[in-house]
Amino acid sequence: MKIAIDVMGGDYAPKELVTGARSYIELGGEASLILVGNESAIRETLQELPSNCEIYHTDEVVDMGESPLSALRKKKNASVAVAARLVREGKADAFLSAGSTGAQMAASLLEMGRIPGIERPAISVMLPSGGETGVLLLDVGANVDVRASHLVQFAVMGSAYFEKICGVKNPKVGLLSVGEEEGKGNELTKAAFPLLKSESRINFIGNIEADNLYYGKAHVVVCDGFAGNVLLKASESVSELIQGTLFKAAMSAEIAPEKLQAIKKGLKKYSPDSPEYSGAPLLGLNGVSIVCHGKSKAHVISNAITLAENCAKTDFINLIKQNMSEAIE
Repeated sequence: MKIAIDVMGGDYAPKELVTGARSYIELGGEASLILVGNESAIRETLQELPSNCEIYHTDEVVDMGESPLSALRKKKNASVAVAARLVREGKADAFLSAGSTGAQMAASLLEMGRIPGIERPAISVMLPSGGETGVLLLDVGANVDVRASHLVQFAVMGSAYFEKICGVKNPKVGLLSVGEEEGKGNELTKAAFPLLKSESRINFIGNIEADNLYYGKAHVVVCDGFAGNVLLKASESVSELIQGTLFKAAMSAEIAPEKLQAIKKGLKKYSPDSPEYSGAPLLGLNGVSIVCHGKSKAHVISNAITLAENCAKTDFINLIKQNMSEAIE
């Protein structure tokens, strides 16, 4: 198995991406890695390549301020485009990037295409919850405006992903809204509710309010990308605020260092950079594409590579294809 990494994308590229790749290998990762980017810049961090690591040289990069489609038309060999192309050509089983999400979405669509029946790919992210497996939220930013039918597609994709990755058969699917009753919400959620309710391919349990999101009531929650992105970033900020406040209080209370470390370890799963939430799969594509935060450091990249490996191993894409083919027929 091979994972392609766009090492030129992200706030700390290429150093943190390359260091994360090295960390993944040192921790015993099973996949071989293809580092896509400027070879001289890569070798500044990784002078000697491990046996299961190779470099695919390219000088072109899509910068954060560029229009994704315009940039990709001009830069056919931009690192993110090359990484996606390697998946399309069967030379890699998955790829990841911490660069422009818009560029990654565009490159993934241009190079790999959509699964038949999927109109809008969605960014999905696993959030911590009171349950054992967390909750999968989608979309969290790929589509700020959607139709009710798109939310049904998100539900089908999210359900298939959760089943394969988390091992939960027939996961519970909820619709993010402002009330649990069927008639609550805006025009979008009101229109989506009956469609989701009648969808035989998912286990729809109704509306989910944001305050119930983290208590394990649903395994998968769907929403438009505007609401999802706002919710995700607010959740990350609150998590950092609470953890920082707790640590300050614990230190001022002169808690023993070993107990303080135990507290820190217990709270780790609620940190935005924890292993469980290091990457966000783009669902709906005909290939595995993992989005990483632009500020991702090496340990987060290492975890995201593991996620990419797991996604490729479980082959959730074929389950999505199967479910979507049933709808088309």
